[in-house]
Amino acid sequence: MTLLIRVVLISLIVFLLIRSFIRYWAEGDNSGQKEEKESTARKTKKGVPKEIGEYVDYEELKKK
Repeated sequence: MTLLIRVVLISLIVFLLIRSFIRYWAEGDNSGQKEEKESTARKTKKGVPKEIGEYVDYEELKKK
């Protein structure tokens, strides 16, 4: 039973490592396109989104 658990855990670790390397290499190929999209998105988005609402700065009230 412990052998089965070891095999499953080791295979899970190997799977996750391989998947992360594949994603890293795939992302490296498209990094130029991704940076372009992020830079244009940053330029267009300025200010506070309407979903958040208005920012109110509250001051502490001191009791007399």
